[in-house]
Amino acid sequence: MRELAEVAVDRFSQRALTEDQEKGAWKERFGVFGDLPTRFLISGLKVAPWFLEPLLVAVWTLVFFGVAGEQRRAVAANLKALFPEWGSLRCLGGAYLVFWNFAGTYVDAMRCETKTGEVDWEISGEDWAGQVEQMSDGCIILTAHMGNYDMAAPVFSEKFGRPVYAVRAPERNPEMQKIKEAELRQKERENPLFRTLYNKGGDMLGVELARLLGEGNVVAVQGDRVIFEVSPMEVEVEPGLVMGMPRGPLFLAQMSKVPVFPLFILRDGWRRYRVQLYPRLELPARRRGADADEAAKLWAKAILEAVRPNWSQWFVFEPVFRREEGGAK
Repeated sequence: MRELAEVAVDRFSQRALTEDQEKGAWKERFGVFGDLPTRFLISGLKVAPWFLEPLLVAVWTLVFFGVAGEQRRAVAANLKALFPEWGSLRCLGGAYLVFWNFAGTYVDAMRCETKTGEVDWEISGEDWAGQVEQMSDGCIILTAHMGNYDMAAPVFSEKFGRPVYAVRAPERNPEMQKIKEAELRQKERENPLFRTLYNKGGDMLGVELARLLGEGNVVAVQGDRVIFEVSPMEVEVEPGLVMGMPRGPLFLAQMSKVPVFPLFILRDGWRRYRVQLYPRLELPARRRGADADEAAKLWAKAILEAVRPNWSQWFVFEPVFRREEGGAK
């Protein structure tokens, strides 16, 4: 009798655990990084007229700004570190503007994915795209989470006239990863010079990227976000302002000794984007036992130069910047 009771309890516990897991999975799919909001958005854009977009973006932004508390606080903290003279309310308002710009960019990208709209592109800044096309050696494109990376990469792969391998982090939700995988594979079919590689941790990606650079390819990396198992580093980018960033891209650039060209994507208006090119980044050669601080500062300053004047379009929702106690303001 006792054994039957224990079996019944075990079955009840297993069933309760399974139900909890299912509830957790559905909650995750509806969450900030889940796939269901994106699926609903894709379905809605197929029937929604273009003139309703401002309303849809406003509602979507308001909902996510309220739900994504951790991300909201991280953006506000980054803005406070960048602009220490700002008050709390201004930082909160700035965080909302970041969310709003992100929503607009996301809708633009979904319009392109669903073939219900197109975007216009402009390329401005340093005239080094022709240099890249004529080079026989590989090079690194340093960029950040601005504009829409996936939407822009095929554009400048065509501009360079050579294969561009874009490195990105996998989605946090498996169902969302399936959506993104399908989108990227479609882009690769439509743009033969565009390829995507995922940073899933470990050293094998670095080996693969070094091989691709040695073969004369272009590798595009985002140098402003530390997530998952990415190895982090911190650098004082200016007196009192400390920036956290991934170690791998800088290490790859120094070890491969290839040219590094900063490139950032800005949203100039409704379905209108600009690819902003900056001068070639001259990094000191890596020496065994030497301090990498000088190279890290140059790398971080290249990102800061683009981020600070365009802070409302910098879509990093994790802590990146912080002010040292007593640091310059």
